[in-house]
Amino acid sequence: MIPPRPFAAAVVAGLALFGATEPARSQTLVGELAQAASPQPFSPDDLLFMEVTADGYQLAETMNVYGSRAGVFVPLGEFSRVLDFAVGVFPATGRAEGWFGSRETPISIDLRTREATVGTTVTRFEPGYAAMYDGDIYVRTDLLEKILPLKLRADINAQTLTVIPTQPLPFQERLAREQRAAGLSFGAVEAPPQRIETPYRAFTPPAFDVNLGGQIARDGSNQVRSYDLRMAGDLLYTGFQGFVGSNQDGELNTARVQFERKDPDGRALGFLGATRAGVGDVFTPSMSIGAGSVSGRGVYYTSAPLVALDLSTPLDLRGELPLGEDVELYVNEVLQATQATAAQGRYEFLDVPLTFGLNTIRLVFYGPQGQTREEVRRVNFGTGQVAAGAFVLRMGAVEQNRPVFEIGENTVTDMAVGPLRMSALFDYGLSPTLTLSGGGARYTPRRRETRDVGLLGLRSSLGSVAAQIDFARDDLGGEATNVGLAGRAFGVSVVGRHSEYSGDFIDETRQFGLTDTVALVRASDLRADAQVHIGSTALPVSLDMRRIERTDGTDLFTAQARTSAPIDRYYVSNSLGYESETLAEGRRYRLIGALDIATLIAARAQLRGGLSYELGPDAGIDTAYVNVDFPIREIGAVRVSVIQALRTFNATTVQASALYRAPRFDVSLTTAYETLNGEWTVGLRFGFGIGFDPFSQRYRVTRPGVSTGGSVALDAYVDADGDGVRDAGERPVRNVVLEAPSGAAVTGIDGQVLASGLGDGGGVRMRVNLEGVDDPFLVGPTGAVEVVPRPGQTAVVNYPMQITSEVEITVRLRRGGEARTLAAVNLKLVPDGGGEALSVRTDHGGVAFIEGVRPGRYRIELDPEQAQALGLSLEDAPEVVAPPSGGFVRAGDIFIRIPSTEPRA
Repeated sequence: MIPPRPFAAAVVAGLALFGATEPARSQTLVGELAQAASPQPFSPDDLLFMEVTADGYQLAETMNVYGSRAGVFVPLGEFSRVLDFAVGVFPATGRAEGWFGSRETPISIDLRTREATVGTTVTRFEPGYAAMYDGDIYVRTDLLEKILPLKLRADINAQTLTVIPTQPLPFQERLAREQRAAGLSFGAVEAPPQRIETPYRAFTPPAFDVNLGGQIARDGSNQVRSYDLRMAGDLLYTGFQGFVGSNQDGELNTARVQFERKDPDGRALGFLGATRAGVGDVFTPSMSIGAGSVSGRGVYYTSAPLVALDLSTPLDLRGELPLGEDVELYVNEVLQATQATAAQGRYEFLDVPLTFGLNTIRLVFYGPQGQTREEVRRVNFGTGQVAAGAFVLRMGAVEQNRPVFEIGENTVTDMAVGPLRMSALFDYGLSPTLTLSGGGARYTPRRRETRDVGLLGLRSSLGSVAAQIDFARDDLGGEATNVGLAGRAFGVSVVGRHSEYSGDFIDETRQFGLTDTVALVRASDLRADAQVHIGSTALPVSLDMRRIERTDGTDLFTAQARTSAPIDRYYVSNSLGYESETLAEGRRYRLIGALDIATLIAARAQLRGGLSYELGPDAGIDTAYVNVDFPIREIGAVRVSVIQALRTFNATTVQASALYRAPRFDVSLTTAYETLNGEWTVGLRFGFGIGFDPFSQRYRVTRPGVSTGGSVALDAYVDADGDGVRDAGERPVRNVVLEAPSGAAVTGIDGQVLASGLGDGGGVRMRVNLEGVDDPFLVGPTGAVEVVPRPGQTAVVNYPMQITSEVEITVRLRRGGEARTLAAVNLKLVPDGGGEALSVRTDHGGVAFIEGVRPGRYRIELDPEQAQALGLSLEDAPEVVAPPSGGFVRAGDIFIRIPSTEPRA
């Protein structure tokens, strides 16, 4: 066993690769070592430059490794520094010693005695397993595996050395610490995105979207004329949105207006807080049990997070849906619902099913010719708990189903129109694990009496299970109790709720299938989501089951299973639903399903097809359809559709449409022919947008979409003077790609680009891709930007780029009058003006190359962890100056020193 001694002094002396011994003694030891290691197992001709990797991470780009008939030999000192092991090599005595894991596990290797020691275990090795060469001890890989906790896989042809750890290695633990500090997962260490602020202003030029449509039939009796106009911008320090639309006779019948402020950080109304607040045509918040969400003219306020819900609060999605578009709703990549016809210019998905935890909500919009766009949101669905001492408020008051401008006939016929509906709900954190919830509402259910209801509940976590309970009572004697549980077990997310009612309590959040006069006795919901593995394919499967019992003795049970998955070149979605209901005349049931398939054919053409079917009681296929979309370069598309109705009547409808995308408008032509009665129709649709260009400060006609969501404008240029402002003469940078949700937007010869279609969510993160930029020395201020999009508002991204330098540094150890290079030394290049340091490691020749160094002055420092473990200190290091013009910078040599203490022989 190695006798105890101060480790730092021993190891750093070994790193010096020389000893403080007398020349005669040194010559004697060298002779002894040469005799002990004879014959030499490799020659200079066996040198290989191997890349060293572990767990997919590159540890060293090159390392001097020797491969001969005797085996593969690795330099122990350099290899230990690469892995962050505290092991030093002492050439003068032919020893290496140190420890791994902890100082209680010492390791050593002695060339004179040919012994390798790990803890208290001693392994003797034959001549030829290790040799002193070029100031380091080269150890054969199989012997090294006995000393260090790893396996080695050397590929001489590929010149790679793969390290397979048998226990966590120091470099892995260091990376894990760095990633935890950055709040990121392994392999995703990136700088945080640049947040682009878009403050509300007294006035900004609004953006407009115009859609015009018309259709004519063979006999002229089925003529359709319709239009809609949207506008959005800032007005009176709020976000203003307006909409007007017509019916199919071209008569104005819908008008909406809304003033809103939004801030995910809770500063929408200044000292009054709020994450979102508005006035105009708005919606009331939904209770966990009792009053649902209803639209009308009024006001609303919420300080709740925009991306979090508790177990009983339904998620209602609403947004703008232009003429001719349909939308699909995906939850965690499973198709949940579709909507093909806008209601007052909007889409609406109520009570969206969610899994316990983080949910990805994807809205896919399809135009009449197959053009697509997507909006992605993420919602955390769980306990609904808030931090201890935090208070969250949601409230709204509207005239139920009555718009600000009453134009035309009200299309809501089954709901009360006009009564005042008010809701006020709160959450208060009693402790880190317990939240008190409550509130009240006045509401008028459809064709029922107005009532006042009070609510009180608790939200908590029981281990990994989220739980909540609510009690509600109204002023007409109605009572309700609701219990919810959610959690994950064996990879399955389960969300369950059960409610009991009495006294004619009306729960709008649960009474699906309710008649006008019958209340509920109880209601139950169960949702399960899991990944089902079939061979190498993982299918996301969601199952929804609901059961209600009514006061008249009837009941309703529904169950639906859905899955969507890529299979080879196809994306397949299938749903299977079961419905069973007991009515006065008896029990009925149905088992129905729907299948949808999408794939690419003929390079870029897309095929979408599907069918709806019934398995019982009357089995058969109801309808089948096929859509084929052919893009025409970047300027248009053609769609051909065939729809076959099979059950109610045997009819085939053939549709064909063409889209032309001009830089400033979209125009489409649609034709249809029905075989049953020989009817044909021809339709024409024209759409364009009018947006304000923040660069030219002028309006420009654009393609549609500028008012339905936020936009972003990026200005990329070479910031020659480093002031962060684009001055006259500073050249633009083309081919900078902004990866926005609506697709990639590329800067032109002026260095500018405008991307729209960001939606209206809580925040959008976009990547800035510089791979297409011709100059490899150009870098930007950030790799990602984040904005809080607002309809009609354009966030301007000032993107000053700089020409960087490549810096070369050589690390040397002084030895008497000599100085030899040292590999695997970790360095940091620290900017004098502050900022993030650049890290690098010297290669097998002791040279470090640092790319992407921005203009400025830098100082060179040793990595503090390695320097402390090995006792390294800087003796001399030049200042590094990266010029504004960039290019190659030879920083020169830096010298390190270590104590000259020699281990005992």
